[in-house]
Amino acid sequence: MKMNTALVNWILVLFVSFSWGASFMFTRLAVDEIAPTYLVVARLFLASILLGPIFIRKKDLILMSKEIPSILILGIINAALPFFLFAYAAQDLSAGMLSILNGTSPLFALIIAITWFRQNTTMMQILGLGLGFIGLMVFIGIDQISFIFYPVLLCLIGAFCYAYSNNILFRLNHIKSAALASVTMISGFFFSLPLIFLEPTYFSMDLSLKIIFAIFFLGLVSTGVSFIAYVVLLQRSSPVQASSIIFLVPVTGIFWGAIFLDEVITTNVLLGAGFILFGIALTNLFKPKVLSRDA
Repeated sequence: MKMNTALVNWILVLFVSFSWGASFMFTRLAVDEIAPTYLVVARLFLASILLGPIFIRKKDLILMSKEIPSILILGIINAALPFFLFAYAAQDLSAGMLSILNGTSPLFALIIAITWFRQNTTMMQILGLGLGFIGLMVFIGIDQISFIFYPVLLCLIGAFCYAYSNNILFRLNHIKSAALASVTMISGFFFSLPLIFLEPTYFSMDLSLKIIFAIFFLGLVSTGVSFIAYVVLLQRSSPVQASSIIFLVPVTGIFWGAIFLDEVITTNVLLGAGFILFGIALTNLFKPKVLSRDA
């Protein structure tokens, strides 16, 4: 039974990492034909209509009614805001770079766990943070920072949002994973709607089949099914441990981008990715011990 459970967990990890890695490729494709605002709204709408009717039950609503502030926050920082940030950044960055920057989320998760949730740390974990930062600089290239600082900053803010939301999701582990994931997407959809009015361009239905497929994949698979799988894994472990799943996403993101977008994998990309992945691995070698639950 233990072996079967471990096997299922690994299948979920691989599914989430490959799905989320592909999401950066599809986001990069989609923003060539559809404004980032409309892409995010469509993505959250598709996830909401898929998840809500299937996974939310009356008993779940009763439990969630006691956690409305946390759920509303999740809708913003785990769905609407980071989706927008990465979608806008996709106009200037490659799919591989988007996935690498998203891969910094576990590093932020460790910082948040230590500073705000009072968890212990080790020198190895601090070393991991340093290596992750060095890897980020190598990957981007020091000479390019001044030209792409803004989209990189957007991605880092998005990664920070994901990291912080992990701690909220973990504290809501008394709510069924699928229901919590569903209501998060629905909340995010409603928060994203007003931003349509800030978009200077109008939505057009004249989209290629490739972009239509990309939008449906982002909404139904990357945002819908994959997020449920991730919440299940998160609630079984801890925020820092679960966020380490994301260390596979940069690898799969570069993989998809190279195959389908002809993105070049340079020496800097490989070296920077190596530093980041090794740094993330070090931050998760030892389980942080909770000093206090009063935070």
